[in-house]
Amino acid sequence: MQKILIVDDNIDMLDTLEHLFSFYQFQVVKAENGKIAIDMALNEQPDIILLDAYMPVMDGFAACQILKKKRKTQNIPIVFLTAKYIDPKDRESGLQLGADDYLVKPFNSKELVSRIKTVLKKTHMIRNLRKENEDLSKIHNRLSRELEESQKSESELAENLAIDHLTGLYSKKYFLARLKEEYHRALRYENSVSLSLIDVDAFGRINDMLGYQIGDFILLKIANVILMNTRISDIVARLDGAYFAVILPQTDAQGGYFEAERLRVALNQTKYLEDFMVEMKSPKQRRKFEQPEITVSIGVATWPASEEIGNERELLKLAKKALDKAKTGGKNKTFTFERLD
Repeated sequence: MQKILIVDDNIDMLDTLEHLFSFYQFQVVKAENGKIAIDMALNEQPDIILLDAYMPVMDGFAACQILKKKRKTQNIPIVFLTAKYIDPKDRESGLQLGADDYLVKPFNSKELVSRIKTVLKKTHMIRNLRKENEDLSKIHNRLSRELEESQKSESELAENLAIDHLTGLYSKKYFLARLKEEYHRALRYENSVSLSLIDVDAFGRINDMLGYQIGDFILLKIANVILMNTRISDIVARLDGAYFAVILPQTDAQGGYFEAERLRVALNQTKYLEDFMVEMKSPKQRRKFEQPEITVSIGVATWPASEEIGNERELLKLAKKALDKAKTGGKNKTFTFERLD
């Protein structure tokens, strides 16, 4: 049973809201002003807070600001419910403080409960997605370390790995270091190594159309898809923006092309926007929030190759040439520097 904290200085309104949410199977806790609400939120840890804006002792804006600064309550979603006559600038202030939604009185009971459930669904889904991303990254990194240690006992991976802050993938700095290591390992043991560069097609348009917050959400999901469709031995990194790389040890040109194509198809077939994202928008905005088709262009280069490759930088340069060919060849394609028979 989900727990909701209702904060309102009107006792009759508190009772009305308590009966409403109890009917819809919520566990209800109540507070009569912002100061009490902060203590209740810390002690009760509700799943969501329904907060009146104007109250004595401490108003909702001040309470929201404090709740969003405290570690124990900063991730609890907050929905403002306040009088219809409120200044639109105050509504903007509430959202800027970190509120998830803003509703006015009088309200339609079913719409209110529906909006609360939508915010809860959004919060739950984003938490799960981030946890899934963190878990996948941890597993991928741990198994990569174990494989590295078993293959090269004389050299341990650095304990403080450089991780991209948004996606949890390896950073560009770490990628470049590992590319050098894998290139020289392939050279030493006469194995193949492939490199895939992945660029999301027209991602700037997605940011312009949907906003950077939704854009970051989509990037996070793209990172998850890449992790789930690469092998344990592969090194996955985010280089910049919507630009990713995968190092594939002991993989020849044929294998590198096959793995890149498999990844390209998986990324194209993924649903990136959740239903709640559309539901929270007005009818006029919903047209913009149609499910975007995400495509990627991929360039693959492999050592050894028909062209002389003297170091890892030249391998990277060849992969970039293949990526450029994929982009200019119509996008949503995989090109390999080596011609495959």
